[in-house]
Amino acid sequence: MDIFRKELDTYDGHTVTQITLVNDNGVEISCLTMGAIWQAFSVPSGAGKKNLLLSFEHTKDYYANAQNICKAIGRVAGRIAHGKCELNGEQVQLPQNENGNTLHGGQNGFSTYNWNYTTSRNKNSVSVIFQKKITEKMDGFPGNILATIIYTLNNNNKVTISFSALGGSKDSLFNPTNHVYFNLSDRQDLSSHSLKINSSATLETDENNIPTGRVKEVEATPLDFRDFRNVKAAADEADGFDDAFVVNQPGKGTEPIAVLRDEDSGRQITIDSDRNGLVMYNMPALDTEIKFSRDQGKPAIPGEWLALEAQTLPDAINQENFGDIVLPKNGKRSYHIQFAYDKIK
Repeated sequence: MDIFRKELDTYDGHTVTQITLVNDNGVEISCLTMGAIWQAFSVPSGAGKKNLLLSFEHTKDYYANAQNICKAIGRVAGRIAHGKCELNGEQVQLPQNENGNTLHGGQNGFSTYNWNYTTSRNKNSVSVIFQKKITEKMDGFPGNILATIIYTLNNNNKVTISFSALGGSKDSLFNPTNHVYFNLSDRQDLSSHSLKINSSATLETDENNIPTGRVKEVEATPLDFRDFRNVKAAADEADGFDDAFVVNQPGKGTEPIAVLRDEDSGRQITIDSDRNGLVMYNMPALDTEIKFSRDQGKPAIPGEWLALEAQTLPDAINQENFGDIVLPKNGKRSYHIQFAYDKIK
């Protein structure tokens, strides 16, 4: 197990450090202090390695588009209707940054900070621990919190992202995720990808993608991923994805919340979490001409990518039975998301 650190570049006046974790199988991940970005998930492939994530070589390129590529998202992932909620019987106004709603923590969310970090190592895993004290004045959410994001890579080729927050003198909200984008193949599209999701229903949303409070059964729709189906064919039928799936019995140890596989290469990612939602979004192309690197520094034109964001269901603070995302004053909340790499047997 190895840990490597280097100063990658500077962004917005901050020195950005890249931390790379390597396991005994040659699988490695890289993270950046800026945005607690998950920059790479590289696995052995032939004589080299394949990065399974949408990835940029320079920090500034992550901030030249609106897709939140592989950034840490918080305090609250997804949308909060009208940027408003009720805490302790009082109406709270949150920062509004999309059509009058709060999206992904507002304009000063987790992805906008350069995080402090430490590392740890033991016989079978290596970790990078990002930490930041976030105040009301910084992001517009009630209460000060101490937020921690830990990326751990073990010798079973599993990446675990652990999020935790310690509350201060006020109740607050906490529902973070990572906005990770995958393409497991050697292609530029998703045509060889199959996906299975442990979900029988998605959330009904309005024209601004705000949940109405109702759910829709996936049966006989392009969103029926209860068994493996081709991602590109389903995306074409659905005219793209931006959907929140209601996970069946999250964290019960029965089956993972999702499995994404590439039928050509045999690469597979199994995703699990302890929360009740999985947001899926496909990005056919970036809104920028920036080029990126997937294979050891060789630039390529952006292709198709699939975001799979495990979280408590969007707008949970305003929707009954969507889950509890309140961080009690002086309390603590912790969540975990796992991404296990293997090859199809």
